Amino acid sequence: PSQELRNLLYQIDVVLSQQCNFNVEAQWAFETDINEATQLRALEAQLAYTEAQSHVREMLWKIPLERIREPQIRRAIRFLSVIGIAALPRDQLDRYNRLINDMLAVYNGATTCSYSDPLKCNLHLDPDLTLIMAKSRDWDELQHTWIEWHRRSGQKIRDLYEQVVDLSNYAARLNNFTDYAHYLTFPYESETFRHDVEQVWDEIRPFYEELHAYVRRKLRDLYGPEKLGRDAPLPAHILGNMWAQSWINILDITVPYPGKNFADVTPHMLRQGYTPLTMFRLAEEFFLSLNLSGMPPDFWTHSLLQEPPDRPVICQPSAWDFCNGRDYRIKMCTHVNMKDLQTVHHEMTHIQYFLEYRNLPKVFRDGANPGFHEALSDAVAMSAGSPRHLQTLNLVFTSNDDIPHNINYLYSMALEKLPFLAFSLAMDSWRWGVFDGSVPKERYNCRWWDYREKIGGIKPPVLRSETDFDPGSKYHVPANIPYIRYFVSTVLQFQIHRALCRAALKQAHLNPSDPLHKCDIYRSSAAGRLLSKLMSRGSSIPWQEVLREATGETRLDGSALREYFAPLEDWLRNENLRTGETVGWLYDGDYCKHSIETANLQVLGGFYNSASLSKNNSLTILFAIMLYILFVSLS
Repeated sequence: PSQELRNLLYQIDVVLSQQCNFNVEAQWAFETDINEATQLRALEAQLAYTEAQSHVREMLWKIPLERIREPQIRRAIRFLSVIGIAALPRDQLDRYNRLINDMLAVYNGATTCSYSDPLKCNLHLDPDLTLIMAKSRDWDELQHTWIEWHRRSGQKIRDLYEQVVDLSNYAARLNNFTDYAHYLTFPYESETFRHDVEQVWDEIRPFYEELHAYVRRKLRDLYGPEKLGRDAPLPAHILGNMWAQSWINILDITVPYPGKNFADVTPHMLRQGYTPLTMFRLAEEFFLSLNLSGMPPDFWTHSLLQEPPDRPVICQPSAWDFCNGRDYRIKMCTHVNMKDLQTVHHEMTHIQYFLEYRNLPKVFRDGANPGFHEALSDAVAMSAGSPRHLQTLNLVFTSNDDIPHNINYLYSMALEKLPFLAFSLAMDSWRWGVFDGSVPKERYNCRWWDYREKIGGIKPPVLRSETDFDPGSKYHVPANIPYIRYFVSTVLQFQIHRALCRAALKQAHLNPSDPLHKCDIYRSSAAGRLLSKLMSRGSSIPWQEVLREATGETRLDGSALREYFAPLEDWLRNENLRTGETVGWLYDGDYCKHSIETANLQVLGGFYNSASLSKNNSLTILFAIMLYILFVSLS
């Protein structure tokens, strides 16, 4: 039987690789030339690929896994048998896709009115609202923008989302999972995965709380103590981002040492005549210096590295595997600047990963877990964007290796990474609860704010109710795309960076305790061997094993991130002590009420989200509650 199964899996591999190739060709044609014809072909190809996967699942579904001795065969059949939403009967699958499309139509079509010009009502999320949230320092304008976006997007899709939850759970049961939450955690191959990520957050949280306290003080200095309490959670609208998932846009008003930032190397790149092609050749040279492969010839022929002047394209940078072992491409509207130089290295790491596992069966040509591809790509980009590497490239000429420059460098990075961890954990903790039933439908919104406050110390700018649906104002909820992979990849990238740096330092006989944020693995064949080890296994063995083989570690571990940011954490701790700042936060009033009637009582009180509650306000609320009770009893 094992030989028969091996033959069957080989045939499946050939068919799925071919179907995958047709599908990827069609998606590429659409994304690099957007028109109705290419869109229709892309949809048809996607449907054909989904049907091929369903057909394979039907062939393998009845095979009893417990009787198969060979782990690789058992693993392949298990992976091929789990196809997620595609397991739904055709009519239900069509309904699911219609619901997702309807929700995304609301999300993508949502517009709001301007705060300063109420008759101007054509503001879109991108670029208009995103720019306001990033640049405005007007509390009321930010609050207006936040409220209006959440009203126009999330609030309108709540009923549709409830139907998607039911269909997703039905699909999960068809895949042999108890519910969709169970299905979402399946790729991480840990029965305790939800507990694992909470434990990692507990390891990182002390550092996050120091950052949170410092940022709160800086914002209190700007907006005043009446707006921001000393130990309150942070209002979501003043952190530079619609979802408070990154705080990088408030760097200018919170930076530890003003005027001591690492220089943006863009002017040097332009002066030295950089082109998009120069940037990609530099990234290729980075991998060659690690003793890894260069890009195959077809890469340079077929990739799209600049926005074409003659047709619309989707400019989101992406790396493509055409499923045939030869064709790998990057699509990117590259601009000559420092940010894109890092992105080029990031995207080329994905290609490197494809090349390393290209000889595996199709079913295992994937990241070791859903966060692994991103983790490796970000780990490489950390070296490529480090001040030391930019100096090697002759893009930085003065050594700014003093405390202010280092602290500012780490601080700007922390504003991106740490709030993102808190946001991604809160988002999928909420979503798991929604799918497993522990967050009931009538509590969707209030439980969302429970998670945001408990995990990240974030509160809404104004009182919310269950007529709102604030999680639906973030793309990945209406699109039903998992988010925990970003938490996993952020934690893992620091573990991988630490392992690569240790290998590079050991090979060069340098001090192994050299600070992680100064490490650049360029020209280290030892780091290259380690990268190859991490990549070449694809998903053929559990990710914990991949990590163990390469680094000796077997779990997600927050200590590498803490080690990377150690100089900043020490600085923040001392600064918070110096200014007498409270570290952590206390729940400071209701953030969400079940119904709008009870919510209005809080609004009447006029104190919501202010730092202190005056005696008069307390009496006003008490009086309002008594009136409400009287009204209810009379009616």
